[in-house]
Amino acid sequence: MTLPIRLILDFGGLALVVLCLAYWWLGNLPHELFGTALFALVIVHNVFNRRWYANAPRNLGDGSRLVNAVTIACLAVAMAVMLVTSALVSRDLFPFLSLDGAFAVREIHMFAAYWLLMILALHLGTRWAVVMNVFRGVFGIERPSGARSVALRLLTFAAGAWGVHSTIEMGFGSKLMLTYTLDMWDFNESAIGFLLNYGSIICLYAAVTYYVMSMLRRRNTGRGSGASRTSRRQTAPDNQQEGMR
Repeated sequence: MTLPIRLILDFGGLALVVLCLAYWWLGNLPHELFGTALFALVIVHNVFNRRWYANAPRNLGDGSRLVNAVTIACLAVAMAVMLVTSALVSRDLFPFLSLDGAFAVREIHMFAAYWLLMILALHLGTRWAVVMNVFRGVFGIERPSGARSVALRLLTFAAGAWGVHSTIEMGFGSKLMLTYTLDMWDFNESAIGFLLNYGSIICLYAAVTYYVMSMLRRRNTGRGSGASRTSRRQTAPDNQQEGMR
């Protein structure tokens, strides 16, 4: 049951990050409460995954695991920046730590938040095969289904297409570059559209990461198989000559 719990923590963290971005609907106090819950969840998540840190140095030779390790390192940096800057701009939960003014700190806090969302999406993409295996186990899915695979791929494509639209509509690229944009969300509208847009952005970059990683694995597997066949062809004549002797 440990793996499903870890995945629940992962998706819970994603949900909390998106909720924190809905600052204009929630207000400052809920924003700080969700942020504090996020940091508490990160601590619990690291406790559940403490064995990974012990085994990480031995797994860095594998390409996919190296990418996973890099995303986790980036996550750690983004979370550290978020933790420090959130304390310095807190108005409700930790006002004794906050700085007066601190406009630049707020900008860094927002910049780190958008990058945190992006890195979490990439991390989800590197772990998507694990997610799917857990879902198969939970729902008792044992046999492959062509119709189910096609339906899931169409759903992924639709979510990714919406994610492309949302990336443009939300000015997500500009936010990642810490540049100002005139593309602003109408905060008089429902928060549901805002949350769904960021959900689709997560789906887009998670899906891109998953398929890129899958192609790299297949390419490496193909090269490994080719090298193995070449080695067997080279070994066969030697064996024949050894037999003649």
